[in-house]
Amino acid sequence: MYAVKNKYYKHSKLDEQRFRHILELFAKDLTAVEVAKLTGVNVRSVNSIFLKLRDRIAQWCESNASGTPGLNAEGGQVDSDQKVSGYLQSENDGVIGVRIFVHEEQVYCSLLDGSAVNSGADKTEVSAASWREYPIGIDVRRDMRLKIKSDTFQKAYRTNDIERIEAFGKFLRVRLGKFKGLRREKFYCHLKESEYRYNHRHNELFPLLLGMLGETPIE
Repeated sequence: MYAVKNKYYKHSKLDEQRFRHILELFAKDLTAVEVAKLTGVNVRSVNSIFLKLRDRIAQWCESNASGTPGLNAEGGQVDSDQKVSGYLQSENDGVIGVRIFVHEEQVYCSLLDGSAVNSGADKTEVSAASWREYPIGIDVRRDMRLKIKSDTFQKAYRTNDIERIEAFGKFLRVRLGKFKGLRREKFYCHLKESEYRYNHRHNELFPLLLGMLGETPIE
C-alpha cells in the first residue's frame, strides 16, 4: 500500500482526515486503546503515532523552552542517552530526578544533571528571566507522586512557588497514573508532553498541534 497525501504525517498510509481525527482525540488525552476503538485504527498503529507525537512535542519544548527566555537559548535538542538519565539513586528505586523551573503560571522540566537544557541551563540566565529552579523526584513505578526534600519545599514556600509545583505534580500524577507505571526510556517524552499540556491548559490543544505539525510533520 502506498503512502497517501498527509501534510501532517510524512510517508503515512493514513489519509489526512483520519489522522486529524486521531490527533483530535490525542489532544483530548485519550489513551491509545480508546482512540483505536473510536477510529478503527489498530492499537499498535495508534501507539506508534502517539510515540511520534510525544517526541515532536518534546522537540518543540526543547527548541522553544515553552516560551522561556534564557533556558534554551540555542534551541539544542536532547540526544537519546540524555533522555534516560536522572535516577536519583538506582534504577530499582524508580525515582527519577527532575528539575522544575517555575515562572508565574508556567513550568519547564528537564532531567537532573543538566540533561534537558544543555545549552541554556545557566543559573544566571534563569535568574535574569525570573525562572526559579527546584530539584524534585518523581516515583515512576508507583503512583507518580513528587518527592520533595525539606530544603526544596522551604525554598518553594518562601518564593510562593509551592502551590504551582504541587499543582503541576497533581496534573502529572493524574495524567501518568493511568499508565500504571512507565518504562524508563518513555518517561522523558511523557514528562515533556505533560509540561506542554500544563502550560497550554487554558488553550485548545488540537489547533496548536495542527499548527506544530503543519510546520514540522512527523514521519
